[in-house]
Amino acid sequence: MRWTPLRAGTAGAVLALAAVGGWQAAVAVGNGWQASAATVDKPLQPFSVDPSWVRSGTPNFRAVETARSPDGRSITGLWACDGPTTFEWRFGLDETVHLLEGRVEVEYLGRRFVIEPGHTAVFHAGTTAVWHVPSHAKKVFKLHHPGRLVLWWRKLFAAESTPAPATT
Repeated sequence: MRWTPLRAGTAGAVLALAAVGGWQAAVAVGNGWQASAATVDKPLQPFSVDPSWVRSGTPNFRAVETARSPDGRSITGLWACDGPTTFEWRFGLDETVHLLEGRVEVEYLGRRFVIEPGHTAVFHAGTTAVWHVPSHAKKVFKLHHPGRLVLWWRKLFAAESTPAPATT
């Protein structure tokens, strides 16, 4: 497939997206994702997680979805937690987080790191992290379904990087 520059106007964008990203993207543009004309107040709403995820404390979780792609594969929102608390988080989708407030100490894939305001971190679908929130944390999140090919690719390379069991 040959790349051609976009022409001005929606029709050119729709055709270019159809060629590059498939008809779902073209339909989304053609149906018109509208730019904001005003702000919208979307307050954080309380939610709970599986109690077995909580290792200590009584977390006060709140979140709100702020945007969703037309195909449902990407979701953006805000999330907050009050602690002190330590909990597991099991990622069903790829998630990119950007911390706005507070501090989070994370154990993920055998590593420990701290997320502070201004920091961004990425977590992959099918993995688990342990989060410790000493006081409060608020983040922007972006959830994205990586697709079957990416999941297969990750599984293939995870299997290759796992050492074989010792034989006796």
